[in-house]
Parts: sequence; structure tokens; C-alpha cells
Amino acid sequence: MFNHVLRSDQITIDAPIETAWQVLAAVEDYGEWNPFTPSVKTDLKRGSRVDMRVQMGPIRLKQTEVVCAVEPPRLLAWYTTMGTRFLLYALREQRLEALGESQCRYVTTDAFSGLLTPLVVAVAGRAVERGFNSVAHGLKQRAEALANEGPTPS
Repeated sequence: MFNHVLRSDQITIDAPIETAWQVLAAVEDYGEWNPFTPSVKTDLKRGSRVDMRVQMGPIRLKQTEVVCAVEPPRLLAWYTTMGTRFLLYALREQRLEALGESQCRYVTTDAFSGLLTPLVVAVAGRAVERGFNSVAHGLKQRAEALANEGPTPS
């Protein structure tokens, strides 16, 4: 069996983990800050579909996955298979880690397994990693902007 993990750079976000989670979990707003997955529709319930558009360079692909973990404010994960798990299984995890009250770290990974893994990584691996880094930087910008806004006066 072939296995491979694609990942973003680990990004430090100067915002509380709860603020970063708020951005990450508001999937209906991804088009405002997320250049890699500008459209995501799901209710984020375990077992629910995730219908998304993924920007792979100049091509926008439709992708359907299944929510498998929602653990606020630390983990959001979904998976997909191509045919059967034996051919291709991909588990996407988006993780946040608190680094104090006003700072956190973000990383996203896609763990592939199955016979088609070498082909998928060869064809799309670099584009996925670039996309993941664009998500990380977009999340950082959005969460830091929200954190800098502070509470709204009454």
C-alpha cells in the first residue's frame, strides 16, 4: 500500500485560537479569504457531505468529501475515496494549536493512501501544497484582522 502526506507550512497566527476557529468553521465565508477552496457547503456534522470547489492553478474542480471530525477549536477534518479505499483514500485535517491566549498555530495536511497515491501526488502534489499554504496565509490574515478589531462598542 502506498502512503503520502501533503502539508502546509506551520503558520503562527497572532490571534486567539477561538478567533482562528471561528474563521475556519465559518465555511460559508471561505470565498472571502480562502483562495484554494473558495466555495464550501456543509453543516459540519460528522458524516455530512462537504461540497466544495477547489482551485488547482487555473482549473476549478468540484470535490465532494465527508466530515469525519469537528473538535472545536482544534480540529476540522474530512475525507474522500476514489472508487474504494484500496484505490485512493485522502484524509484532510486542519489543525489549530494554542500558543498562548493571543496566538495559535495552524497546519493542514492531506494523508493519502492506496494504489493511486503515487499518481495523485505526482500530478497534483505541488498544486495542493501551494493551495494549502494559501489557505494558511488567508486564515492568518482573516483571524488577525478580526482579533485587531476587538469587541464592538455597545
